[in-house]
This record gives sequence, C-alpha cells and structure tokens, in this order.
Amino acid sequence: MKHQCFKKALLFVTLNSVLVFGKDDLTGLVEEAMKRAGDNAVQLQVALDEAPEEQKEGVKFLIAYMPDRDLKSLSTDFLLNNVRFAYRAWGDAPWKDKIPKTLFLNNVLPYASINERRDDWREDFYKRFKPLVADTDSPGRAATILNQKIFSILHVRFSRGRPKPDQSPYETIEAGMASCTGLSVLLVDACRAVGIPARFAGTPLWSDRSGNHSWVEIWDGEWHYMGAAEPTGYDLDRAWFTDRAATAQYDNRLHAIYATSYKPTETVFPLMWDRRADYVHAINVTRRYTKPQEQDREQTPSVDSRPFDIEASLHAVAELEKYLEIATRDRPVLREQEFATVALTREHAQKAESLLWSDHIQQIKQTRAKEMEARLLIMGDLRMPFYFTVSGDKPANGRSLYISLHGGGGAPKPVNDRQWENQKRLYQVEEGVYLAPRAPTDAWNMWHQVHMDDFLDRLIENLIVFEDVNPNRVYLLGYSAGGDGVYQLAPRMADRFAAAAMMAGHPNEASPLGLRNIAFTIHAGGRDSAYNRNKVAQQWGQKLDDLQKEDPEGYVHWTSIYENKAHWLDGEDAAALSWMAKYTRNPLPNRIVWKQDDVTHTRFYWLAINKEEQHTGVVVVADLKGQQFNIQADGIKQLIIRVNDRMLNMDEDIVVISQGNELYRGRIQRSIDTLVKTLAERRDPASLFSGEIVVVLKNET
Repeated sequence: MKHQCFKKALLFVTLNSVLVFGKDDLTGLVEEAMKRAGDNAVQLQVALDEAPEEQKEGVKFLIAYMPDRDLKSLSTDFLLNNVRFAYRAWGDAPWKDKIPKTLFLNNVLPYASINERRDDWREDFYKRFKPLVADTDSPGRAATILNQKIFSILHVRFSRGRPKPDQSPYETIEAGMASCTGLSVLLVDACRAVGIPARFAGTPLWSDRSGNHSWVEIWDGEWHYMGAAEPTGYDLDRAWFTDRAATAQYDNRLHAIYATSYKPTETVFPLMWDRRADYVHAINVTRRYTKPQEQDREQTPSVDSRPFDIEASLHAVAELEKYLEIATRDRPVLREQEFATVALTREHAQKAESLLWSDHIQQIKQTRAKEMEARLLIMGDLRMPFYFTVSGDKPANGRSLYISLHGGGGAPKPVNDRQWENQKRLYQVEEGVYLAPRAPTDAWNMWHQVHMDDFLDRLIENLIVFEDVNPNRVYLLGYSAGGDGVYQLAPRMADRFAAAAMMAGHPNEASPLGLRNIAFTIHAGGRDSAYNRNKVAQQWGQKLDDLQKEDPEGYVHWTSIYENKAHWLDGEDAAALSWMAKYTRNPLPNRIVWKQDDVTHTRFYWLAINKEEQHTGVVVVADLKGQQFNIQADGIKQLIIRVNDRMLNMDEDIVVISQGNELYRGRIQRSIDTLVKTLAERRDPASLFSGEIVVVLKNET
C-alpha cells in the first residue's frame, strides 16, 4: 500500500511581544475570503473598489483576516467608515512616526477586539475623544488620560450586574455598566479611535483559581498594561492585579495571560464566556508579567499539575446535581456556568458523567418518543421511515443493533419502496434489533449523501435509549445500492460501528483506510460484472489484505466472492451477520487512522478538529502507547485530542509527540465542560471524554 507522505509537525510558540508580519499575499487571502463571504462578497468588493488608494491596504488587511461571521455581515459603509477614521487618527497622531505600519494594521485599524457585537463606533469615538488628548505627545500618556476620563463622560461603571459579559461599546453605554470584559473592549476602542495601538488582554483563570480577568494593553515603545476604568494617574504597568498576574503560568492554557491579535496566530484566545468562539486570535504574553526567574523558562505547553482542590471538585458536582434538577426549559447554558470549568477528581468526573448520561436519557425519552412511535425521522425537508424487529433475549449489557440498507437507487419511488420491503425480511438475527430504514431520497447515491450520517447517528442514539442497545454492538450492512452505502459510510463513520458487511455494491471513490478498527466483510458475485462490482470487490479485498499485512492488529476482514453467482447471492451472504456478531466495538482504540472522505467530520474516536480544518483527503494517524500519543498529520494546523480515565492515567503527565517533536507534556484537567461538549457531539455513553488538549501542528514543505 502506498502511504501518505506526512510532513514534519512543529510546535509554534510566539516568544515576541510584537507580532511581525511577513510578506503575505493579501490579494490571494482576500480572494479566499470573498469566497467564504457568500452573498455579502458584493459589499466587501465595493468597499475595496471605493477605498482611496492609500487606504486599500487597510481594507485588504481587514478582509483577508476577517472572521467568517463578519465576512457574511459587514456592510460597505461600515468598512469604509472604519478605515477612513482609522487612517485619519493615525495621520493626526503626534506619535505616528513611532508606530510601525504593522502595529497600525493589527492594533489600530481593527473594528473589534473579541466576540462582541460589531458597533460602528469609530467616527463617534474619534470626535468625542480626540479633543481629550489633543495636547498629548505620547500614546502612553494619551491612554492614561482616556482611562481617567471616558467612563465618567459616558456614565459607565463596573458592575457584575451587567446584561452580559461580552458587551459591545454601545451596549455598555446603553446599560451604563459592564464587567471588566466590556470595560476593556470600550477602552481599547477609545484608544484605537485616537490612533493609539491597543489590544484586549486577560487570563481565563487566575492561578489561585479565583476567577478570570480582562484588561487593556497599549503600545508606547513596547506593550504596557492598565486596568479599564481603574486609572492609576499617569502610570502604566500598575494595577491591583499586578501581583496576581506575576503568578500566571505560561505553560498552562487556563492560567496563562493572552493578548488579542486581529491577524491570525497559532493561538486562540480562551473566551470563558463563549468557548465556541474560536476566531479570536491571541499571543501568549505571560512572560512579560511573571517574575524574572520565570521568564526564561522554556517548556512544552502543559496543563496544571498541582494537586486537585478536592473541595472545589466536590462542590462542582453538587452544583451540577442542582442544575439538573431545574426544568429543562428554564436551564441556563450549562457550559457557561462557573462550576463547569472546575478541575475534577477521577471519582467526581465519573459521577458527573453518570449524572449527565442519566439526564440525557430522560431528555431523549421526552423529546423523541413520538418519532420512535411513528417509526419516522424528519430532518429539514427529508423524511426517513424505518422498520425494526427485536429478537432473542436481551443480554445483560444491552442488545445488538443491525442497520440494514436496501437496494434500488436512481429509480422511481415505487421501485425503491419494493426494495425496502424486501430488505425488511432479507436477513434474520438470533439476538438484537434488526432495523431497515427507507432511504430519504431515491437518488443513485441515496445511502451516502451528506445527510445520511446525521440520520444514522440519530437512529443509533434513539435505539440506545429506547431499546437498550449496546453502543459497542452496532452493525451496518447493505445490499446493492445499500452495499454502495456501506462502502462509503463504514470508513467515515467507523467509530460508530463494531463491524460492517457489504453485499453486491460498488465503492465509487471511497477509501478503506478508516476501517482500521472495525471488522469489515465483502460479499459479491463472481459474475456480477455490472459496474465491475466483482472486480472491485476483489480489489478491495486485496487492499484490506495489504493494510492488515502492514498493520496486523487492524483491518480485520473477510472477503467472499461467490464465483457462480451474479448480482443475486441466493441468501448465502447471510453468513455475514453471524460473522459480524463475533466482534465488539472498541471506542478507545490505541491506533486511529482517520481519512476525511467527501463527507467530512469534526470528530473520529478520540480525535477532533475545528470546522475550519474539515478538508477532503486529510489523513491523521494517531497512536497511544501508555501515556504517550504519537501523531502524524498532513493538511491540518491544529488537532484536538480527547482523553478519559479509561484510556490512561489522567493524574500523571501525558506526552504528545509528532515526528520526534514534543508538542505537549503535562496533565489534562477533567471538567464538566468537556463532558458536556463531547456528549452533545456524540450521544454515546462509551464515547464521553472529560479532558482534551489542542496541539498546534505547523507543516513543513
């Protein structure tokens, strides 16, 4: 078998306080951004066309690195007004010659700091605040003046009673109050409005676990900090949190200090109020705040390895129990609760997992009983009826589930309906649920269209709850067009199945790489020459032989070619069901081979990626041996590794290696937050994870 050539992965660490730009091809980046903008690309293009020549670079810079949410929503007028007054403020500033263009583009020009609402504040703030600093000749002095004056002018004060944490400037002004986050956003914008390079800074969690905090950094020869609405005269780098910031931990994602960057970096700012916002880029600036003896430490990123706060862990689980007693419709967002991020002990993580799964069962029973009674799943405009029977005594660990895909495809509805009726009685199982769905469409590729993955997931989720199906004993099989579907679905959804059986189908462009951890059997007639099904079946059998030869612990398979049979196998293929029944899924394999098909996913076993990394053809190979992960990846920049206590010892250091480079060393915190996230992704009790790490991969060409 010809292997992918994996490029060397390197850990990217930003050591400098100033982000230095290379000679990026902004034009190429703008073209890519325009594609992502969809219908709003017209607004962006007009802004680019109408901008004065000396301001076009600024418009290009904003568009090139703009988050997708803004590419699809910001108007021409918004962009042009922002750019016009940003250049005016920079040009008017007495300190202009001391501000490199790179600082202007990244720390004066941007219209937002974090995930706040996008307000058109630039012209208003320029006119309001420029007179306050008209006689000032340094950006540092000007910033302290703004911090002293603007909050009283705007009648804004600090309050934990603010409407929300991530308020925009005008939301804060309207409310008359804000948390440290909203105050910092407002002060950053005020500074930028008069030409002062400024950026949002903060920590997700102080090292003493007393909470998170946000503040402002401004540039005056180097970066300095100040607390928003906490003036200290004309002094910079002096605040109530100075001593606390000195205990920050560079190598700890939760206890580090970050400053934002409009231009993408290899680091995401951890927004504790919105953990889904992965488009806020950051630089780890911890070493400028910590004690001198800590500043020269060179360590691989790690998570806190101090002893657990057992009382805090116990309290978090108690709070979770209280939360789950609230009626579902009245519950606030669970992942936004403070207790969700508290580090848990092994025992408390197990307790939290049990509580969440029990609650999930109740939610499914309440919300999906009608679709199970109707034997009909509806997603958008698509409908998928299904039929099932239950056979044999239920094992102590739950029933087996066989999902059987009918033939037909590319035919009128009555033809496919008859194929479904045939599939209902085509096979018998000694034990378990035998389920035959009716394809939602009548297309030739009806079983491997993009919607099928969601339909099958929902079926499995429902049967786990309503029929007590063992999630480690789910099997997929299909005949003819259903076999086509098995060829495609089994590799890309392999983490859901224990085994799969393909009967009389064709794989089209599918790859068997993802089958490493499930048993796969092929059944085809030796005289089934239509579409070369017979030859392709033999070729796939050979591919699996080769894969297993190179990886003896994986790619369990059985290929059966019935030499005297054509497309109809006269029931001899039924042997596949008893063969599959010998195998049970391992949801936590020690080796994963993940190849993205034309239908891509963000998760596979204990690996995950962000949506921006979903690309057809990407291959990741990950091995776990003891406490060490070894990663080979091509085509992605970041990889998320999920862990739980069934995989390894989370109370000891975990190491991540890629091509000889150590990307991570340390312990991984267990949290309710990660349990909730992984439960929402995959409603599977055997696939919940209490911890995760993000490793940054930089491919070398």
